[in-house]
Amino acid sequence: MANYKKKKLTLISVDKNFEQGYGEFIGYCKARNLRPATIKHYDNIINYTWYKFLPKETAIADITLQTVYDFMEYCRALGNGDTTVNTNVRAIRAILYYFMRLGYMDEFQIVEPKRNPKPIETYTDAELKILLTKPDMKKCRFSEYRNWVICNFLLATGARLSTLVELRVEDLDFENELIAYRHTKNRKRQVVPMSSKLKLILQEYVAYIDGEGVLFPNSYGEPISQITITHGLQYYNQRRGVMKTGVHRWRHTFAKKWILSGGDIFRLQKMLGHSSMEIVKNYVNMFTDDLQRDFDTFNPLETMAEPVRSRITVRDKRRRLK
Repeated sequence: MANYKKKKLTLISVDKNFEQGYGEFIGYCKARNLRPATIKHYDNIINYTWYKFLPKETAIADITLQTVYDFMEYCRALGNGDTTVNTNVRAIRAILYYFMRLGYMDEFQIVEPKRNPKPIETYTDAELKILLTKPDMKKCRFSEYRNWVICNFLLATGARLSTLVELRVEDLDFENELIAYRHTKNRKRQVVPMSSKLKLILQEYVAYIDGEGVLFPNSYGEPISQITITHGLQYYNQRRGVMKTGVHRWRHTFAKKWILSGGDIFRLQKMLGHSSMEIVKNYVNMFTDDLQRDFDTFNPLETMAEPVRSRITVRDKRRRLK
């Protein structure tokens, strides 16, 4: 009877440089059907930041935790804020963890650097009043009317720009006052309530565009791009004398208004479509100063009819000190 010896598995050393490994990583991302925007996000960080820090020919096996720390300092030296540094580190971590799983480099843990969230500058009530004033329908162009509707929509929902451009008329359920998002960041179907005021605005708007196809088309009735909406709202704001711009600022404004109006953070999480509560908590922390403003005016104890006065006299205080 033949003797069969059990063969031992041996790890084969693979010496690849970063450029080769990154090409494999992108292939892996495409196989997982990640969004083109996500792949472009990785490409931007690698091509415009990482490769300026570390040559693409660098051997993957030579990358250590100290390399990651040095990259963080490099980003800060470029003037990047905490949020940008964290974004860059998260991208690099995903790539390096992929290399680690394949045995291209030693394993180590990469922890995101701590950050101090800065207060988010949102639209003021005065600015909102200007931006939400309805244009003269007899004189304005379609683009101005559409942009006015978009401003109302963003303030009422806190929707992302990527969600906004994919909306279609059939996503609006006026009977049940609901809006269905067909495009979300996590690819999960999301349905949000439609406020009463927004319902009236959208009903009039849908009738104006004949109620078919894309909800927010360009001036020719065709699907609109994110960059067109961004530039359109920038022009819309500046024509009305509001120099603040940025579509995402509407999302921040929605979150702030929600919190200051007493809305609970669990429903806010659902409205914003965040899978984690951490980002929602960041909103609460950033708006702490606003929550404290006029606190006595709204605090139940402070609004009691009979003010509480101290009955302790100066003589009483002196007696206690003796």
